[in-house]
Amino acid sequence: MTPNKLLKLYNISDRIPFDRESKIVVISDVHRGDGSYADSLMSNKNIYVAALNYYYKEGYTLIEAGDGDELWKNKCYRDISYNYRDVFQILNKFNKHGRLHMLYGNHDGKKASKEYLEKQKRKLHKIDRAFGEDLIYLLDNIKFKESIVLRHEPSKKEIFITHGHQLDFMNYEFAPVSKFLVRHLWRYMEGIGGFKAPTSPANNYKKGGKVDKKLANWSKEYNKFIICGHTHESRFPKLGKGLYFNDGCCVLPYSISTIEINSGLIALVKWIIDVRDDNTLYIRRNILGGPERVEEYLKYLKE
Repeated sequence: MTPNKLLKLYNISDRIPFDRESKIVVISDVHRGDGSYADSLMSNKNIYVAALNYYYKEGYTLIEAGDGDELWKNKCYRDISYNYRDVFQILNKFNKHGRLHMLYGNHDGKKASKEYLEKQKRKLHKIDRAFGEDLIYLLDNIKFKESIVLRHEPSKKEIFITHGHQLDFMNYEFAPVSKFLVRHLWRYMEGIGGFKAPTSPANNYKKGGKVDKKLANWSKEYNKFIICGHTHESRFPKLGKGLYFNDGCCVLPYSISTIEINSGLIALVKWIIDVRDDNTLYIRRNILGGPERVEEYLKYLKE
């Protein structure tokens, strides 16, 4: 996708109002998988579930900014629906209260196709009428989008949220080839020798840095406040140093990261497993960036 087409995507995105009373969390690159050695989330599942429960109880609106499900490594939803049924139950609770927005990225772009989703539901029903019912309920009651825009009601200025793969040639224009390699080569190489897919910016720091730079340059050129995922590298610029943010991912070793907007403040948050003095394990929420006032960043957007 060209930078100009990304601007067009911004222009046609649905607008969601927010203000100083709003609570919003952006989470991306969850990569819910099949529960096998190739499932990048499984080792972090407890951290992820704890974070979801926290955000639900605290009244946050959840924006999943792409690559929620790992549909490159996996042909269908069978194992995903089974291994993450508790997660889909929580997501359904968010959605029931109108507090869920789900975007698709390169690894789960198939969710943009109604035909694909209907085919998946039929496959799950063939196993058993109750199999995958939590996932099916979510698919029946949510619309998957490529992007969304948060409209700050007091200032009428906006925050653009999308996955970020649109400026990554290997994972947008060349995505079918990258998907083939991930599913039929790198998935098994990971299990055998710990190899990582070189086409992914998440596994190739130099490549990921280039994509981050493209997104930051796009933000600067078009004067847009943008939050992405995709590269798995969290970004939280200092005031006056840019408007490109990245929430990171949920598949780094023993941690996940998110971006929170709460009471007019924006922060980059990391969730980890920690140890208390009595040697019991617990899941801790750490602030990595901010909090800073959203309005201070919005001031850098031209009228």
